[in-house]
Amino acid sequence: MSLPVRDARGAHGHHRHRGRVRGHRGSSATERMVRLMTAISSRSRSSAEDDLSQDEPNSIQPMAEMRAPPPEPPLVPTALMATDPATDPSILWTIAREEPQLRRWLVANPAASPALLETISQLGGPGVRRALEVLLNEGSGNQSSSSS
Repeated sequence: MSLPVRDARGAHGHHRHRGRVRGHRGSSATERMVRLMTAISSRSRSSAEDDLSQDEPNSIQPMAEMRAPPPEPPLVPTALMATDPATDPSILWTIAREEPQLRRWLVANPAASPALLETISQLGGPGVRRALEVLLNEGSGNQSSSSS
């Protein structure tokens, strides 16, 4: 009976061979992929820079987003904003919904719509009742309801 002759590396010689190749080249498949991706991206960047240097007026510049100014900070509502007739109506409505302490100042805004004033009266808040009394008394020609 004859047994098959084994390769000199043994049954698992291919693993040793791979290890020897990795040691010989100094990199694993993952390391080679990383180097390949780095090379591709650096070529893409250099070709994109060449495209940018051509000064084409209709070309899209990929770096334009990085040069854009930072976004404005979040809007912080104030009493001045609530009373300013130039304040956008959507901001006035946001103040009415989300800032109970500023609702009384909305009543003093000449640009406040009747619907906004109705909403404020229903929602209430600190000083809203008094502000509405002043507004209604002023509209009827009375100076103060307490003087009568």
